[in-house]
Amino acid sequence: MTASRLARRLLPSPETLEQTKGLKWLGHYLRERPWLWVAHRRRVALGAALGLAVGVIPLPTQMLLAAAVAILCRANVAAAIAATWLTNPLTLVPIWGLAIFLGRQVLGVHGPISAPTELALNWSDPASWWPALSQWLSELGAPLLVGLPCAGVVLGLSLYVIVYVGWWAVIRYERRRRLRERALRA
Repeated sequence: MTASRLARRLLPSPETLEQTKGLKWLGHYLRERPWLWVAHRRRVALGAALGLAVGVIPLPTQMLLAAAVAILCRANVAAAIAATWLTNPLTLVPIWGLAIFLGRQVLGVHGPISAPTELALNWSDPASWWPALSQWLSELGAPLLVGLPCAGVVLGLSLYVIVYVGWWAVIRYERRRRLRERALRA
């Protein structure tokens, strides 16, 4: 299976996006602009990198923001949306650990890391969630706030290289395989 076929199979189609609540406008927009949808090595790699970079920053509208950034940068929108899914509760701890490390390096903070108090949410009072979360985040401090964009850039660039080189390797493998098959037939 070629890399572009694999990408087309893994990435959602404009029709799928038109059926997804909140993303209907995107499917219609992409249908009229196929260059934002084409499974091309550079565009998919850039879309994935932008999606992961946006997805690292904890926002409630990561997919919409990733789609908007991908449209602005003329990257593959489906790859950008899919890459935001790489940030989830399972990957939160390593990503935030990297962010705190990078933030401490940028700010020149040395010494032991002080752990924040436990995040205690009163589940019966949703109005108290934001102040409790804000307090908990402020205890993590400036290293996290500085480190999250840095981690987004580092992880985005890394994913760009991984997708680009991986796609290139698959194409090269497929070409060699086809050449061997032709040589065997001849």
